[in-house]
Amino acid sequence: MKNKLILGSANFEQKYGIKKNFIKKKEIKKLFKLALKNNIKKIDTSPLYNSSEKIIGSLKNNRFGIISKVPKIPENVKKKNIKKWLERKTMNSIKNLKIKKLDALLLQNSNSLLGKNGNEIYKSLKDMKIKGLTRKIGISIYDFNTLKEIIKKFKLDLIQAPFNVLDRRLVSKGWLRKLKKNKIEIHVRSIFLQGILLLKYKELPKKLNKHKNKWMIWENWLKKNNLDSLSACVRFVLQHKQLDGIVIGCNSSNHLSQILKLKQTKSNFSFPNLNVKNNKLIDPRKWFS
Repeated sequence: MKNKLILGSANFEQKYGIKKNFIKKKEIKKLFKLALKNNIKKIDTSPLYNSSEKIIGSLKNNRFGIISKVPKIPENVKKKNIKKWLERKTMNSIKNLKIKKLDALLLQNSNSLLGKNGNEIYKSLKDMKIKGLTRKIGISIYDFNTLKEIIKKFKLDLIQAPFNVLDRRLVSKGWLRKLKKNKIEIHVRSIFLQGILLLKYKELPKKLNKHKNKWMIWENWLKKNNLDSLSACVRFVLQHKQLDGIVIGCNSSNHLSQILKLKQTKSNFSFPNLNVKNNKLIDPRKWFS
């Protein structure tokens, strides 16, 4: 079976997630070696992840397909200059990564497609695909509010969205089925919700304390099923066979080894009803606002 795991790079030599974990270059090299050995051949990155692209580029990455992103286009960029701006950003990523072309290029601010310059932005992305700078084009989303309008108006190859035991909107709102019907590739991220799903309720930041009842239910369920949180988070996502890619952030090669062992197992579990609708919990951008 084709491996669906994709290495996330948000913590490559920079602090990321609730515990501010990061992974050093020496360990990243080991991570790449282990990944290739286990048929993991994609890396998800972004020019917004500090020096992530340059680190990947310095580590003989030509056996990986690289997914990167286009940052939000500044408002002062005129319509006639959008194509040039997007192409320059994409070429800069390709140069930093030391590759000939991207596997996929995702628009970080998907709602810009519905703005006054949406058609020009989409046309520019499409042109870069035609020119051979990327194999696929798509969007990275945090919520599903405007997705219906976007996919109705534009033909995309790939959508990256959050999905985990707390945030099940991809499935509960029927988007997994709809996107597959439209032949759009689906990658999920935030399977550990930036690490908070790996915390015990006593370790939660004060701002999230009001949600601790969810963690108590989660911890009791884990105990009852003799599982640790890492195993459960990975198993939850793996049960959804229609997913095309699963972005995982690893703190070490050892961490990846643990995840790979889980992928061999076929046990299914009836997960507790923890589906959360409160955006202040499932959207990390709003945790401390």
